[in-house]
Amino acid sequence: MSHGLSYTPEYRAWQQMVRRCHNPEHPAYANYGGRGILVCDKWRDDVTAFVADMGERPSPAHELDRIDNDKGYFPGNVRWTDRVTNSRNRRSNRVLEIDGFSQPLTAWAEEYGVKRNTISKRLAAGWSPEDAVKTPARAKQPNGEAKPTTHDCADCGCSGVTGTLCKSCENKRRWREGMYR
Repeated sequence: MSHGLSYTPEYRAWQQMVRRCHNPEHPAYANYGGRGILVCDKWRDDVTAFVADMGERPSPAHELDRIDNDKGYFPGNVRWTDRVTNSRNRRSNRVLEIDGFSQPLTAWAEEYGVKRNTISKRLAAGWSPEDAVKTPARAKQPNGEAKPTTHDCADCGCSGVTGTLCKSCENKRRWREGMYR
């Protein structure tokens, strides 16, 4: 008896799911079957049961995703989802919890407008997740260096100074300390 699904995207998704979980020769086996991720008995040998539970793939942009990556393929833990959602659900992603809400670092970066790399470097430097994500990044010049902040000179009070002293006061300080003699 033929199921009539052999050339469908659902069949290919089912076939790859079974292979990566149950065939030690599959290149991805170590990350699936090799770590205990298996396909439920109901789906393993019956593509029609899989399609009956999952439905047709909503669009060519959809792929299979396990909701809980530490559990196998079974009804209630598998969904059709887009690539962005699927890639954010990988176990290799760094998930941060801020204000009681957990999501991947990339999602936090998008939400707060801070580059992912900036957040990663801040975390590596010992920042708390909340500070690393919520602290705005400094503006950058086209050459990539931080834009200097301007303020009033500590000695004469002239404005638009990038260091502690304006150039004139800095030169006077150096003269007093004997740097120009």
